[in-house]
Amino acid sequence: MAYAVITRELDAAAAYAAALGAIGLEAVAMPVTATAPAGDPAELAGALARGGYAAIVVASARAAAALAAARGGAALPEVWAVGPATARALAAAGIAARVPPAVGDAAALARALLAERSLAGCRVLVPRAEGGRDEAIALLRDARAVVDAIVAYRTVPAAAADPALARGLAVLRGGAAVCAVFAPSQVAALDGLVGIRRISAPFAAIGETTATAQRAAGAAVVAVADRPTPEGLAKAVSAVYPRRS
Repeated sequence: MAYAVITRELDAAAAYAAALGAIGLEAVAMPVTATAPAGDPAELAGALARGGYAAIVVASARAAAALAAARGGAALPEVWAVGPATARALAAAGIAARVPPAVGDAAALARALLAERSLAGCRVLVPRAEGGRDEAIALLRDARAVVDAIVAYRTVPAAAADPALARGLAVLRGGAAVCAVFAPSQVAALDGLVGIRRISAPFAAIGETTATAQRAAGAAVVAVADRPTPEGLAKAVSAVYPRRS
């Protein structure tokens, strides 16, 4: 059996595992990052309670979880999600979301939102990671939106001794068919664990932002999903698996 290492938690990896299984790969979940508290936990809840937002921009499943935890009984405006995984995390908490097609990162999500409606003078809420990328926030502010970018969590590398990593690390060292990565923070964590240049398997990236981080870390082969979906990732993996001689 050929293996694909997926650098996410088991539950978040399930749909990707099914798509990769359809092309003959057994997926091994290896969550190289974890979520930790950041900022003032009451800040996001307070912002939601005050309300007055025209939209909420949610750029990751972890931001979705933070939004759900802080919501309380607050009514929400239109919520925009970066992709199906984020939308599923929101739906699990009873929050409906708009998911524009072919959106791979927060900046593209902001562009899709701005293409549909004017936000000049409107308030927009962005729950975000500590140290996260600022492109989407800058785009919204350039469009004269009033953006509340609230740090709701931080992403930290998993400890090398974490038992959840053991099988994935063994598969990578034993010759995985592919390693699928979903965020620049995961690239950095994986590089710290094993060294990107030391991984012989080709890489797959959920989008161009992650692919850029992989190349910068020394990945020689990176297949990039044309859509940030399980099917999009499987299509990208098909370009590098089976390996061509």
